[in-house]
Amino acid sequence: MNRAVRLGSLEQLGQGLPQSSIHGNQRRWQSLGEGKTAVVTGASAGLGFFASLGLAGAGAHVILACRNQSRAERAMAAVRSRVPGASVEFMQFDADSLMSAMALAAELRGRQLDILVANAGMIRTPPTREPGVLGYERAMATNVIGHARLIGELAEKFRQDSLRLITLGSMSTLLLRTDPSNLKLETGYHPYRSYVQSKAVLQSLGIGLDHRLRQLEWPARSIAVHPGYSLSGLTPQVAGINEPDFAKRLTGRLQAGFAQGKHEGSVAIVEAALTKGLDRCAPGTFFGPQLTAKGRISLARPANITRSKKLQDAAWELFVKANEGLDPFAL
Repeated sequence: MNRAVRLGSLEQLGQGLPQSSIHGNQRRWQSLGEGKTAVVTGASAGLGFFASLGLAGAGAHVILACRNQSRAERAMAAVRSRVPGASVEFMQFDADSLMSAMALAAELRGRQLDILVANAGMIRTPPTREPGVLGYERAMATNVIGHARLIGELAEKFRQDSLRLITLGSMSTLLLRTDPSNLKLETGYHPYRSYVQSKAVLQSLGIGLDHRLRQLEWPARSIAVHPGYSLSGLTPQVAGINEPDFAKRLTGRLQAGFAQGKHEGSVAIVEAALTKGLDRCAPGTFFGPQLTAKGRISLARPANITRSKKLQDAAWELFVKANEGLDPFAL
């Protein structure tokens, strides 16, 4: 099996180039999701909603794993109105809770599971440090630790099936360096730093897990993606889902030269979930916009820190802590 493809255009994978938005790829993804079940955390708005829309349009059964059921129901109604016959379902998931992660895993363990999108998270981080689970600050707890427990609880699925895990990184990891020795941010807390470090850890965990799966010779893959600089103000209005006010629309227009909408940023998620050519990619594959902040999705180069042994070791240590000191993917 050729795993040499690492960087560059997705044309290398034999399926041509994706279009720039969820809507433009309907024909490309048509039927690729048929017979598959996808779980998207945080699917009631933003990237999670549009990824769910793309996966449903491809024929997948999509489970919207969300904290707020009423918002999830609005999102499911919006998907159904745009995809006739869409198969969607709600399950409860609060990314800030280990108990919620365990409960969701218990529901999924006896179900078919082909795609797991770790999307739920906190973008607007607290102005001052707020404690989260395991002694980490809230952004790390919400963006990483809940998903880490969910992944660990579902380890047997990774061993048995060709499951694809999609972890949501960020272009911000290229802009601010992460300190692997200060992931709890007990000193030097800043809201932007807390966001960047949480995304760097999730991205690093996804990349490291893909290498671990190759070592174990398990059939699953873990793909890290980043959605570029995706703004609600450049995203089509969807009632109850995306309704940016005038100020956000204006901000979006002013940044349109180097930003895009969430309906565009989510293409990376769906491509990673459905592309047939993934078996040609080297371990640690990373999907992102060609121009970093926007553009056609390509095989991109992640921030060096997220590929470093130092951060990957720290991310794996956090992963093991989230799973009560057990390594579900021990070699």
